[in-house]
Amino acid sequence: MLAAHIGAVLAVTGLITALPIILFVAPAPGLRLLFKLEFADRAGLFMARHWGLLAFTIGVLLVYAAGHPAVRVPVVLAALVEKAGLVALIGWQWSEPHTRGMRFTALFDGACSAVYAAWLFGA
Repeated sequence: MLAAHIGAVLAVTGLITALPIILFVAPAPGLRLLFKLEFADRAGLFMARHWGLLAFTIGVLLVYAAGHPAVRVPVVLAALVEKAGLVALIGWQWSEPHTRGMRFTALFDGACSAVYAAWLFGA
């Protein structure tokens, strides 16, 4: 059943995954909006921009893979590694103040990871 709907799943999760592009465009307001973080350090804002661009790239690749079955496996595998890694990082620091605003991200990426793994291992 999942295989029949994976294109739609990838399109929707890809669009949501691409939302951190706001960090590339406006890192300080983006960090406040998405993660409830205040950051003024230039190096930290630089890294936030870079991460926003990387998340956007993964999201766009997922949307592309939704319509191009030939690239789905490598794209979904890359997204699974990124999302599972972020979930692990947030999970290891779950009770820290700086991860409080990232809990929804951990839940979303955890759900995506489970769906992507189910599709990959069932494919």
